[in-house]
Amino acid sequence: MHFNGLDLNLIVALDAILTERNVTRAAEKLNISQPGMSGALNRLRQYFNDDLLTQNGKQMIPTPLGAALSVPAKEILATVRSRLTVQTRFLPQEAQRSFTVMVSDYAATIFLANVLRALSVEAPGMTFDLHQYADLPSEALETGRIDVLLGPQQALSQNHPFKPLFADDFVGVACADNDAVDDVTEIETFLAMRHVLVRLGGSGLPTTDATFLERSFSPRRIEVIVPSWSLVPHYLMGTQRIAIFHRRLAHDYARHFPLRIFEIPATLPAFEECVQWRASSRGDRAIQWLIERMETHARMLDTVSA
Repeated sequence: MHFNGLDLNLIVALDAILTERNVTRAAEKLNISQPGMSGALNRLRQYFNDDLLTQNGKQMIPTPLGAALSVPAKEILATVRSRLTVQTRFLPQEAQRSFTVMVSDYAATIFLANVLRALSVEAPGMTFDLHQYADLPSEALETGRIDVLLGPQQALSQNHPFKPLFADDFVGVACADNDAVDDVTEIETFLAMRHVLVRLGGSGLPTTDATFLERSFSPRRIEVIVPSWSLVPHYLMGTQRIAIFHRRLAHDYARHFPLRIFEIPATLPAFEECVQWRASSRGDRAIQWLIERMETHARMLDTVSA
């Protein structure tokens, strides 16, 4: 099938070539011969009048046009895959589906674990591949590398639908032996204490609390930076360090670690966890059912916390 003179089968080859940046690996990925993949690359070069990939030492790197085509190619394939998985008759008990979900360990701990526990009974044929936060979570959604994104609104794409799930606020946490926090009544004193900071993703995505404090107050005294919330208690134990935690997570971890929870001497903006999916998945009944189940469990979470 052709569109504007382009064989649409070549879009699959284009995505593989630009992803692997190697003709042999791209051929293996699509289970075709290397000469066949080389032929596809030549046809793509002729159509776009561009090399798409060029040799740079021992590596192949995309040309500016090749780099620009990478995301649209992935979006097209993600849309096609989504459309082909649409079912007119959807029964959770019989469904055989795999979902890739990007989620922080915060939401994975206090929310998603409960959802998937229920779904293991309601939809035993469904499987879930959980990914930690990447540097560009919205890009991972748009290119089809994930099916669902759980995160705060500022981490979401502006091009796809989302729904709020639940809200949370922030508290201070410290080792139970750290009684210095009992006398913290001024934000300046709080900021001057020794902090453990969480930054997500390979390049260190700032969390909601960090973004607000950095914009509104003097810099904190950061002593340790960790890549996940689950590591924070380990770096508080036996020290005078403190950290800012979501209230729900603080109380959850306090059941397992000797933590002291205290109020921060400043009002931080409330945190709202959302779920987002690709616009092309609107007709996918399995995706929509999954979102609905998340909404139901979010309401249950608020009821338990009330």
